Amino acid sequence: MTKRANTKSPGRERHTQTQPASLFTPFRGLLVVLGALIVLYACLPLGTALQFGGDEGYELMKGYLHSKGYPLYTQIWDDQPPVFTLILSQAFRWFGSAVLVPRLIAAGFGLIQFGAFYWLVERRSGRFAALLAVFFLLSSPNIALLSVSVMQETPAIGTALLSACLMFLWRKHRHWGWLLASGAIMGVALQIKYTAALMIPAIFVEIALAQPAGRGALWQRGVSRDLFQWILGASVLFVAIALVWARESFHTAFRAHLAAQAVPGMQRPEDFRLQAGVFWDHIECVAAALVGFILVAHRKRWGEFAFPTVLLATALAIHSIHRPWWDYYYLHLAVPLAWLAGFAVAEAILTVSGLFSASHFRAGSRATWKGFALCAVTALVLLGSERRLEAGIIYLRRRPTVDSDPIIAKMREYAGRTHWVCSQSVIYPFHAQLKVPPELAVVTLKRFWSGQITTKDIVDICRRDQPEQVVLYAEPTEDEWRHFLEHDYTLKYQDKDLILYVANRIKEK
Repeated sequence: MTKRANTKSPGRERHTQTQPASLFTPFRGLLVVLGALIVLYACLPLGTALQFGGDEGYELMKGYLHSKGYPLYTQIWDDQPPVFTLILSQAFRWFGSAVLVPRLIAAGFGLIQFGAFYWLVERRSGRFAALLAVFFLLSSPNIALLSVSVMQETPAIGTALLSACLMFLWRKHRHWGWLLASGAIMGVALQIKYTAALMIPAIFVEIALAQPAGRGALWQRGVSRDLFQWILGASVLFVAIALVWARESFHTAFRAHLAAQAVPGMQRPEDFRLQAGVFWDHIECVAAALVGFILVAHRKRWGEFAFPTVLLATALAIHSIHRPWWDYYYLHLAVPLAWLAGFAVAEAILTVSGLFSASHFRAGSRATWKGFALCAVTALVLLGSERRLEAGIIYLRRRPTVDSDPIIAKMREYAGRTHWVCSQSVIYPFHAQLKVPPELAVVTLKRFWSGQITTKDIVDICRRDQPEQVVLYAEPTEDEWRHFLEHDYTLKYQDKDLILYVANRIKEK
């Protein structure tokens, strides 16, 4: 019997042979996102801008003073966890206290935030939706600015998203090590800023959904076991950091975050609340996210979108009742909104592609007009976000520079004879490389509301330390300030924003 001849030609065999995948193939989308962000950050004045985010001065001064040996909480008043300040302090010791150092750290956390966000969306909705979601997040109001500001919000949320990434890996591989690592990273995120806790309900729901089908005793034991392992990882890191670096912080933080009283002449916490106008400023993404939510509900894909829907519900519930609301809290809402919007727009584009395919396209048909309408709506959504992102980047690139600021130039003239500066905006003494009394590094509304400081307390500290320079927002009207300044200080420079007073004892030398 003759053998059957092989009918495959050599050319066909070569054509059908599987090509080895590149090492970077699974990470192509992530590398694109990180590469684009690095190019964007390189175009920004990270080392020269006077200020990005409004609270940068507090973080910069805390890190600067700590690097000079002043301890947190016992001398430097702070109502926040210690990790971010410790990172800045160590970086100042190693690389110097130029503003580029902390801005690069902030940008690094920005990369973590966007990279982790991309990875999470890509796991559930694919690469195209993930790229669109990152675009919507980056173009959300103030998010690009926040991602390069030396503030705690992006580091905390970015680290919490990284914790969620490890939890997603646990769902795939089901090894307890991933779960412990996810909890440990969340413990670090909480010690950067407590707002990272907004992610915890979404993570708990994901852990519950990872259990085998059913709601019996076996399911309950599985949920309890896995939650215990995650909480154990989070608790160990959180408690260890607290005991080593933040033992003195809890009383201060408790009073600052939970106690509130009216202060004459100041706004109240109730005056800062989440307003509907916040969503109107981001209307195209909010509308797209609503469409995404409707698609999820219609297709009953709750399991795939449990994380963003639970996070959105948690953030809305907390911020609708919590006071005060600060602009940078919008990041908590922008993350799930961008996720749902990216999914919705990706689905719209795929639908349009199907309607306009060669086999379905017919001029004047209902499907064709539906495709045109979807194209128009999708284009408007993308254009609105692109215009906001462009405006945000232009704003960042045009920020005033340190070297062009006259207040800092005047402060530097007297730097050699200055030991202390009292400043209502501590970013100015930081750029002048001058210290403020550590008790005055962070003077926020929360500190006044909680009764932990008064104007009299500030002036008393100044009387004790006798600062050679004083920087105020306006000419003082309080008797305490006027009595302190009137004989021993001279107004040296004034513009529309600030006034610089210099002590007579150094001005006359």
